[in-house]
Amino acid sequence: MATQTTPFQGTKFYIGKGVEAEKSITACDITPNAKITVANSGYKKGDLLRITGLGSLDGYYPVKDIQTNDIIFADEVNWADQDRPTVFTNAKVARVTWSSNFCAIKNIEKDGDTLSEEDVTTMCSEGTETEPGDIEFGNVKLTFFWAPATAMQADLRKKFYGKETFPYLIVFKNNQGSLYGTGFIQTSTNISGEVKGKFESGVTIKQSKRDYLLPVA
Repeated sequence: MATQTTPFQGTKFYIGKGVEAEKSITACDITPNAKITVANSGYKKGDLLRITGLGSLDGYYPVKDIQTNDIIFADEVNWADQDRPTVFTNAKVARVTWSSNFCAIKNIEKDGDTLSEEDVTTMCSEGTETEPGDIEFGNVKLTFFWAPATAMQADLRKKFYGKETFPYLIVFKNNQGSLYGTGFIQTSTNISGEVKGKFESGVTIKQSKRDYLLPVA
């Protein structure tokens, strides 16, 4: 079997610009799939939805499938350990609107999430024993040609100084799916330039929650 690779060129990167009008959530299931019910939503596979008013389930989630009025989220969305909501008075959902593709990017570097270690050594242990602790979410570092007057780079500066938490989307080539994340700009645009060269810049996005991969199939 041939090795499957994923080219960088042709990748698409989008940043959330806002959300559409909210719609009411009338029901919710936590197993076997994370699912909400919204009448005549008009949503489709690949949309990213923002949920509010459902307590611990609030957040951004990508849509895997639509079945009549039921909206099923990506397989990586796991609500099994959460309490199933029973009151939907304030439960709302809205579809994220995206920026244009950020074509000026020349490099994307994503640090993996890490697990801390919890020391669980006891007097009966033969050595130091540890177990997984809390998750420390990683960063997404973007390097791009500096063009501060463009809409995208102006928006990045606005999001930084506004301390805004926002979603982002990376669409991979070769049917490798899409990665949906949420974060804030931890390090704003830097500038580097030299004689006979071009100004380059970059930002660092700190993930505020886990990301979700939505396969193509």
